[in-house]
Amino acid sequence: MQALGRSGHSLVASSSSFLYATSTKTNARTHRCSRTDVLCLLRNYANLAQNSMTFGAPAVSAAIASAAVPTRERVPQTTRRHLHSFTVPRYSRYSASTIMTSYCKELHLKQYDIIGFDLDGTLLRYNLTNMSALIYDVLKRYLVENKGYSETLLELPMDLDFLQKGLFLDGPRGNILKLSSEAQILRATHGTRQLTNEEIVAIYGPERQWEVTTSFYKDPLSTWNGAASEQMRSLLDYFDMPSALVFAQAVDVVDKESESQPQEYEVWRDLQAGLMHIFSRDHFSNDISLYFKSMRADPQKYVLCTDSSVMDWLSALRKSGKKLFLLTGSNIDFANLTATQALGKDWQQYFDFVVTYAKKPGFFTIQRPFLRVDVKGLKELANTELPQDAGVLKTGEIYSQGNWHQLHEALAKLLNKETAQAKALYFGDNIIQDVYTPVKHRDFDAVAIAEELLMEEKNYPYFAELDSQLWGSYFAIGCQPTLWSNFISSFAQICVPSMQEVAQTAPAQRIVCTNPHGFLPKLPKELETVSPTSCWQGGTGSGT
Repeated sequence: MQALGRSGHSLVASSSSFLYATSTKTNARTHRCSRTDVLCLLRNYANLAQNSMTFGAPAVSAAIASAAVPTRERVPQTTRRHLHSFTVPRYSRYSASTIMTSYCKELHLKQYDIIGFDLDGTLLRYNLTNMSALIYDVLKRYLVENKGYSETLLELPMDLDFLQKGLFLDGPRGNILKLSSEAQILRATHGTRQLTNEEIVAIYGPERQWEVTTSFYKDPLSTWNGAASEQMRSLLDYFDMPSALVFAQAVDVVDKESESQPQEYEVWRDLQAGLMHIFSRDHFSNDISLYFKSMRADPQKYVLCTDSSVMDWLSALRKSGKKLFLLTGSNIDFANLTATQALGKDWQQYFDFVVTYAKKPGFFTIQRPFLRVDVKGLKELANTELPQDAGVLKTGEIYSQGNWHQLHEALAKLLNKETAQAKALYFGDNIIQDVYTPVKHRDFDAVAIAEELLMEEKNYPYFAELDSQLWGSYFAIGCQPTLWSNFISSFAQICVPSMQEVAQTAPAQRIVCTNPHGFLPKLPKELETVSPTSCWQGGTGSGT
């Protein structure tokens, strides 16, 4: 729901380790070896240790073509897990609080003055079985009742194997894409039908790239609005995940009822209207949105209770002198509903500031004013824009919209520090909104939350929703890491499966990973180490 109103390198090297610093907007630090990709340097260690990782530009032909799955038949779990090497990320930046060697990556919480948190998918988790089914059903009903789609759409079953976070919709063509670390198309479908390698090449060319998603890879924010957003949709979180299946099945219905395949599909525009309808904050309390109506009627069916260790950890962070803030794209009424269910009725007590309807990623890049919130009425107060002055923000208050520059100044003021000296860390699950944007465009460090890391646990309850044989692993296919593995390893300090993993660490302790890419508690199986020659030849990136 990133765009729907709910929201909607420098390197210092020594012989024994690498110490990373970053340049920021408010705290410019020294650059040495500008734009040097640290992950490339790890190649030098490949001959020294078997567990160092291999990086190289992906071969478009053999390696990517081999990532395609010829049929949608289920493959035994033991045969679909592979070992993989990473591709060189396009960007790389690490802060001074990350110590990187060829073996591990560490995060020291003690070095941060300010710690912020996303809400949905971060401080609280959802019952993915119930929530995915709800969004899927509501979207299909909207297309039939409001956009005139055939009722046969309602009769189609929910194919859980089609679900995956991080896919891309090619709206005009009616296609769905999964991208490699450098935006080559690894797999694709037209509607629900999987495209062959030959079809992908015929549509997108021998490089297997679409210019719109390539632009996203180079600069995600360049495609957030404008013409690109009318053609392409990136499905970044679990709220978006069911959209791919609804889109695909609607394309199937259009194809079946058309004499010939349309030159351009309107399904994405109709689906986008449906997403706006069900997630619009104006529809939370009036029963117009069946999604909100269901959530209000039975929040415990959809929202999991957050483990008490997380709340204890938040309290410990504040006692240690850190300033905490909650930054969510949800409007105050929906945020209060879900936070109360997950964190308890006194959820506000854990934070110095709460910002709702933050409109990320714009919160980090635009000087949008803060608005006051009627806490009792659970609504944003119109025409209450606050001046761009740190002093007007009061601790313990809830605000709406706003911008990071002003919030950062207010938090620094509480710390009696200059803004440039008040170092901030942010936890979030949306890789673009919560990780890439604050790190690339502002003075943040970020921790990524990827629930997919929990899939290796024996009793993980949402395996069916996240384990797709059609799309393969969220992290890699064959020797090709995905776009999201690249973004995580390039921009996140560390990546954890849930806040509970981090809550085991005291505020003064280091969080230590066993791999150079920051995945905790361990590297996903799909990204485990390989011989430098098992996927690439001579370090040139040629597939074998």
